[in-house]
Amino acid sequence: MRASRLGAWRALAAAGTAATLWAAAGCGGPQVRHPVDLKEHMVRVPAGEFIMGRDSLGADDERPARRVWLDEYAIDRVEATNAEFKAFVDARGMVAPNNPAWDMNYYLGKPAAPVVNITWEQANAFCRWRGKRLPTEAEWEKAARGTDGRLYPWGNTWTDSIANVWHNDRFERAAPVGSFPAGASPYGVFDMAGNVWEWCADWFLPQYYATAPPRNPAGPKGPTPFRAVRGGSFTSPKSDAEIPNRSKSPPGDTLHHLGCRCAWSAHDPTAPADPKRH
Repeated sequence: MRASRLGAWRALAAAGTAATLWAAAGCGGPQVRHPVDLKEHMVRVPAGEFIMGRDSLGADDERPARRVWLDEYAIDRVEATNAEFKAFVDARGMVAPNNPAWDMNYYLGKPAAPVVNITWEQANAFCRWRGKRLPTEAEWEKAARGTDGRLYPWGNTWTDSIANVWHNDRFERAAPVGSFPAGASPYGVFDMAGNVWEWCADWFLPQYYATAPPRNPAGPKGPTPFRAVRGGSFTSPKSDAEIPNRSKSPPGDTLHHLGCRCAWSAHDPTAPADPKRH
């Protein structure tokens, strides 16, 4: 991506952030107004503890399993779609994402499919434009597994027919969002196992789960070479769709199996803290 285009996305993200802020309140981040689709398209995740990470199986960067508190927030029920992203691109006069090589009519011809081939900056700018933000890794994980530490959104036993991963019989590529309602999380969030990977707000640090604060972790201090991505995709083995599985990607990457979904909370944990209020 050319430097000028990347700068435009960053400027847009900053403008979107400024447009959504109300007055700062407390140390939890600035207070923000409600997005217009909060009740219609988002799922409420109540405040409380959940089990983040795991102790057995998986990779070292997923350890340890421990209880973490998150304030109440909301998260999109489904992944961001081509139609939603097109509305953003059209409104802002930005460059549309490239079609994946396997479908040159994907972006315009499949409005209900998840948008892909977007950088972290593009995903962040899109969510800010909608009055939202990208979820933190911790928020993503709680929305996917609930409070009981389950391995998959629906429980602890793998079921082939309810997630879009490699060799799924129903879809060869990305499926229209919400195509697997039986695979929903305890909160009713769809496609948290497979379909497309999803950008998170956090910089990625392998040891972060061992050092993260016990309340509202918002990722390590960056920059690092990578941003966190979660959830697996239609190209993934089922092990990638295990909820504790962590992955990463350079923030400038555009991949045909990587998209996003947005989150919202009354106070933005991903916003820079106001030192005058601490």
